[in-house]
Amino acid sequence: MNQTTEPKNDGYAKRPLWQWVVVYAVIGGIIYAGIYYFFLAKKGGYNETVSTTPTQTAETTQQAPATITYSSSGFSPSTVTVKSGGTITWINTSDKEVQIGANPHPAHSGNREVSGGEFTLNLQPGEEKSVVVSKVGTFGFHNHGNSLEEGTIVVE
Repeated sequence: MNQTTEPKNDGYAKRPLWQWVVVYAVIGGIIYAGIYYFFLAKKGGYNETVSTTPTQTAETTQQAPATITYSSSGFSPSTVTVKSGGTITWINTSDKEVQIGANPHPAHSGNREVSGGEFTLNLQPGEEKSVVVSKVGTFGFHNHGNSLEEGTIVVE
């Protein structure tokens, strides 16, 4: 009797290459998302430090509501300090809309209290809006349309 034994096929060798590519892409995406969440988003992100130019070094410490004005030259003052539960009033004196977002850009995954709980706080020219911040810490913000225009809010 002539019996030939064929190698056992458990199904792995017969999968097309594109299926393996999809599997590894999904696994890579999950690993990347985990790294981003645990190392960047939870710690305030990679864009949390604020670099300032000489024209943006004004700092205001206020117990009362803080006011941050956006003009064609950026945010002023670039740093404000408020107590937990304090109010920040955003004023747009420029001739264009500004979209204020929490750092890091473009995810805006930091303290969204600075943008009224929204992805961005949109202000038309001449418009003003107030937000309440209660989470204690140092939080960066930026103009979503030009992330180089940025500042810091310190909540004590």
